[in-house]
Amino acid sequence: MVASQLTHLDPAVVDKAVEYGRQFAEAKPFRHVAIDGFFEPDFAESLLGDFPAFNPQVAISESGAVGGKAVNTKIREIGPSYDDLDRIIRSQPFLDFITEVSGIPDLLLDSRMHGGGTHENLHGQDLDPHVDFNYDEARQLHRRLNLIVYLNHDWKEEWGGALEIHSNPRRPDQNQITVINPLFNRAVLFETNEYSWHGFPKINLPPEERHRSRKSISIYLYTKTRPAEEIAPDHATFYVQRPLPERFQAGYVLTEEDKTDLLIQLTRRDRWIELYQNLELRKNEEIATYARYIAELQSLARPPLLGYVLQQGLAVGFYPEGWTRGQAELTLNPRKPVKSVTVKGWRPETAPQTEISLAISSLTINGSATASSTVAGGVFELKTAFPTPLTEPFKLAIRSGTEFRNPGDERDVSFIVMEIGFGH
Repeated sequence: MVASQLTHLDPAVVDKAVEYGRQFAEAKPFRHVAIDGFFEPDFAESLLGDFPAFNPQVAISESGAVGGKAVNTKIREIGPSYDDLDRIIRSQPFLDFITEVSGIPDLLLDSRMHGGGTHENLHGQDLDPHVDFNYDEARQLHRRLNLIVYLNHDWKEEWGGALEIHSNPRRPDQNQITVINPLFNRAVLFETNEYSWHGFPKINLPPEERHRSRKSISIYLYTKTRPAEEIAPDHATFYVQRPLPERFQAGYVLTEEDKTDLLIQLTRRDRWIELYQNLELRKNEEIATYARYIAELQSLARPPLLGYVLQQGLAVGFYPEGWTRGQAELTLNPRKPVKSVTVKGWRPETAPQTEISLAISSLTINGSATASSTVAGGVFELKTAFPTPLTEPFKLAIRSGTEFRNPGDERDVSFIVMEIGFGH
C-alpha cells in the first residue's frame, strides 16, 4: 500500500498495515486492532474542531425519549473536514487499506451511514454490551466491520466510556473484558459477527470536567457475501444488560445513589423486555397475516374444469398446484345440461392404497350420483352419469380414505387432480 494514495491517513499507519493485520488476526475473543495516530495530526484536529454541537433532535433513544447520545449520519453537511472524510472513506485506496488489515475482501461503505457518522455521548451515558445487526436487508449486504475513530484529548480511563470488548456478557462469571480507552486519534477496527460483543461503561466525569463529552466517528463496512459458517438469520442489534456491580454483596447497605442506579437498571431492563415482547407480537401478527393469505390463496384454487361449467364460490380442500386433501368439494354451475362427470387423478405409487369416492348432489331436485374406486397408485378415473341431466348448480365432493405427506411437505394430501370433465 502506497501512503500517498491515502490522503489524511498518517503515512506511518499505512506503512504498518501488515503488522496491524497480524494483530487483528490474532486478537481474542474476536478479531480487532487498535491503531494510534490514525489520521494525520492536523486533519484529526480539524475533525474535532468541526465536530457538531450536541443536537437533541438526533439524540432520541430506543424508547423515544431524548437521551445522552447524539448521532449525526449526514457527515458531508457538517463541515469541510467531514466532506474530506466522506471522500476518503469512499475511496478505493481506503477500502483496500482496510482489506489489507482485516483480510476481508470486496468491502463496501454504507453510503447512508446508517447508525454511523459522528457519535457524542454525555456524562451519565453508557452502552450495554451488544452485537450489531448482521444484515442490511434493503441493500442485501452483510455487515462485516466497524471502524471507530475517537476524538477525546487527555481522556482518563477512570472517567468511564472506554470501549469494552466482551467474550460473553451473557455469562458474567466467565466473561473476559478487553478495555480500550477512547483517546484522541485512536482508531479501533473490529469484525462484526454473532459474538462480537462490545459496549462501554457509564461516563462519570468529575464536576469540573462535565463540559466534555465522549466524541467518536463510526464507519461501518459491508460485503455482498460472507463465509457460510458465519451466516445467521437476519437480526437487529442484540443487547445484554450489565450485571450488578460487585459491591452488591450480602450485608451491603444501599446508598441513595445505589437505589437510583438500581431503579435505572431495572427500568432499562423492563423497557428492553417490553420492546422484545412487542417485537414478538408484531412478528406473530405478521405470521398470522401470512397464514391467512396462504389459506386464502388455497381457498381460491380452481381445479381444471373441462366443459361448459363454471366454479361457483370457493373450492375447499384443493391446493393451487393440483393436490387435494382427503376431503374436497366445490359448487358448480352448468352453462349447458350436464349428463356425466369424470374425475381423472394421479396418486403416487409410494402412497398407501385407498378408496376414493366421488359424490354429486344437486342443489335443487335433480337427485345425486356416486362413484368409487380403490386406488393403489398411478392414474385413476371416476365417472358418474345422470338419468336426468343437471341444469342447476350442484356440489361435487371427493373423499379419500387415506391421506399422506410428500417428503419436505407438511401438508396432508390425497392425490393430484388432473382434470374434471363434464359430458353434455
